[in-house]
Parts: sequence; structure tokens; C-alpha cells
Amino acid sequence: MRKITQSDIELLFEQASNSPRKRAHLNLHASFDDKVQRLYIALLKGSYVEPHYHALAHQWEMFIVQSGVLKVTQHHKDGSVISSCLIGDEQDTQAIEFKPGDVHSVECISEQALMLEIKEGPFVEKYAKTLINEKNN
Repeated sequence: MRKITQSDIELLFEQASNSPRKRAHLNLHASFDDKVQRLYIALLKGSYVEPHYHALAHQWEMFIVQSGVLKVTQHHKDGSVISSCLIGDEQDTQAIEFKPGDVHSVECISEQALMLEIKEGPFVEKYAKTLINEKNN
């Protein structure tokens, strides 16, 4: 059994505060080869994950926001916006799942947010994400 404690989460937010990207992650899976990749991501206000998609057929992903509020935007492949929604505290949406190829971006709009990301493995860095051109955002 593995416990994720409040101290673990506090350390994760401390690491995020020392990161230029204003976020940090804690892998819960033992290996990048695991069939299910699970990780906590601590984000601070202003942290922005640029529009991207996952091109491989097995690369769905799910975000479950445990605290705070994230703005998730779905984009066309040219970067133009399809829709946006808020996910998390006091929002109608608490989790979101993307199919492979769904272009999306994520922004932390609360002071801090904690999300659990779940996706199918294995994780191979060179196939992790494909960035798109943001000129139309």
C-alpha cells in the first residue's frame, strides 16, 4: 500500500513554486513502461500548458481536479478555440477526459490547483505531446 500524504502534496506545491513553469508532478506509477500512468500535478496561478495533442492511438488522458480551478480549452489543429470550461472547486465540471488527437491547453486560474492525471502507458517522451501553432489564439 502506498499513501500520498498532505506532506507529499505540500512538498509538491513547494517544488512548483521553485519551477519556472509554476508546476510540479509526482509520479504514482513505478515506471514509464506501466500500462496506466498516474500522477499528481500541482499548479500555481498562471501556470499554462500550451495547446497540444497526443497523436498515438492509445494516448487518451483524464484530469481529475482535487482542489483549485483550472481553465481547460479545446482547440482546432490551427490553434483557434473550440470551447473553454472551468474545472474544479465550485464548478459544474470536476474531471475531463480527452481522446487521442484532442487539442487542449490548461491554465491554473486559482492561486493553486491540484489535479490527478491518468493516462494509458507506456510513456515515451518523444511521443508525449505534439505542440500546435498558437497564432490564432
